[in-house]
Amino acid sequence: MFSYSAVAEKSLQTCRYLAIIAAIAAPMSTAVTSVACVVMILTWLMSGQIWQGLKLSAAQPAGKMLLLFFAWLIIGSLYADTSWAEKITTLTSWKKLVYTFVLLGIFYQTLWKKRFVEYYLAVMAFGAVVAIPLWLLDIPIKGRGEAGIFMTNHSSQSMAFVVAALCCIFLLKEALSIQKKRILLGMLALFLLNVFFISPSRSGYLALPVAAVFAFINLYGYKKIPHILGVATLALALVLLTSSTLQQRIQLGVEEITHYQSSEKVTSMGVRVVFYQNAWELIKNKPVLGYGTSSFKNVYSAHVAPKYQDWRGEPATDPHNQFLFVWVENGLVGLLLFLAYIFTAVRQGAAQQPYGAIAASVLVAIAASSLFNSNFKTFPEGNLLAFFVGCLLARQSTQEAKTDRA
Repeated sequence: MFSYSAVAEKSLQTCRYLAIIAAIAAPMSTAVTSVACVVMILTWLMSGQIWQGLKLSAAQPAGKMLLLFFAWLIIGSLYADTSWAEKITTLTSWKKLVYTFVLLGIFYQTLWKKRFVEYYLAVMAFGAVVAIPLWLLDIPIKGRGEAGIFMTNHSSQSMAFVVAALCCIFLLKEALSIQKKRILLGMLALFLLNVFFISPSRSGYLALPVAAVFAFINLYGYKKIPHILGVATLALALVLLTSSTLQQRIQLGVEEITHYQSSEKVTSMGVRVVFYQNAWELIKNKPVLGYGTSSFKNVYSAHVAPKYQDWRGEPATDPHNQFLFVWVENGLVGLLLFLAYIFTAVRQGAAQQPYGAIAASVLVAIAASSLFNSNFKTFPEGNLLAFFVGCLLARQSTQEAKTDRA
């Protein structure tokens, strides 16, 4: 049969390699990631194992919740007062969930998860080394505008290194040689330096501590929570005292929030306060079902236009909070399904050391940063999350597990 032919097996193998390439490229190159994703889907279709893979994906708890959430997104598009072009555009912005679902059915082998993490760490370690001289010599890359930032933007670069740091934390607990653990410790130091001292991304400042605490609780158990929180607090205090970049960014954020009402221009944190206030007002009008998938831009713009006469009345496509976005468009039903997916995926991953737990930690990191961004939908962070969760959370069927042990 075609599904067991050499061509089909090569197609599936190529599909997996392309998933690794897409994950590595996600924070760096939109073009490479997009091409890798298209070819990945094509090779998956050529593998002859579509039905088997989809069944395996749907059998997993995270896969079930993905289906339910995406089904609600489609239902939401039916009652949204928007054009079909807008409905399709918004639905396709969630296509990262489709990648996750597909990968849950083809990345179940431990060997491929190991390759995924090793290749990702190797490239990110090289990137972390490159960033240091750019930062020290104050050399901005054309189009980025910030010394030490060479990926898509400072936020995507920071999240890429946050994810790499989480990989190191879990791998250090594995039974590895002293030499390999020293290499991992060196990599971890590079990633921490980039996140807290080089990058001005406040998302990384929040995401890494939250996800690291989750990771250590997963590794050492709930009884160690007081110790973990104590060490985390001391570590954060030390970073805050020594990183001028972090100090400046936090101070700027506080000032923007404090003076957003009197500010004559749009500021990063000030506009978020305006988004949150008005999004909440919209939610109170339709809390259960929301306004429908693809509705945010229209309903938000109509709400703020007559209310303000300055920058606060400008239209917006996103409130820079993933959870508010889902609630506005898809109501409390959609929000609960979205949260259920996150909880289910984290729970599934936490029981699979080390790779599933890495995926769970990455999901926690992105969820934390999504309090101030819509990182499940943004291209760099959304794709990075989709591939880490799909590839590392994938679970074997009973039959595959028996074969693997044999």
